Amino acid sequence: MMHRTLRLLLVLLPAMLAACASPLEDTAERARTALVGLDEAGLKRCLGEPLAIHREGGSDLWLYFRETSRSATATSDTGYTPTGRDSVSYDYYRYCEAAFTLQGGRVRAVEFTGRTSTGRQTLEPCGALVERCMKP
Repeated sequence: MMHRTLRLLLVLLPAMLAACASPLEDTAERARTALVGLDEAGLKRCLGEPLAIHREGGSDLWLYFRETSRSATATSDTGYTPTGRDSVSYDYYRYCEAAFTLQGGRVRAVEFTGRTSTGRQTLEPCGALVERCMKP
């Protein structure tokens, strides 16, 4: 019985984790295909000027960066925190590097890299970056 429960959990776990994706992560995933075909002017309207543009052959690579941060406080009911106090404050940040490949003045590919301050991969800041581009 234990093995059957464990197998069922292993089968269902990926689906349960996928259901936990935030709306901003979903926005970033959709943007990877929805923004293909957008022209330069449209990209600038929703994202502004790129941080950098690299030209190679007939392609342009437009790079954008977004960082979000917030402070948080962790409190322990048992009085133990990493600093030995009842509570500890820390800064938490997330960032997104977005690369748009343009050919003939139109987006041909979209790539995102997003991480948290702990190194965990996340697309939330990427979704926040392109959110304006996804509105009708």
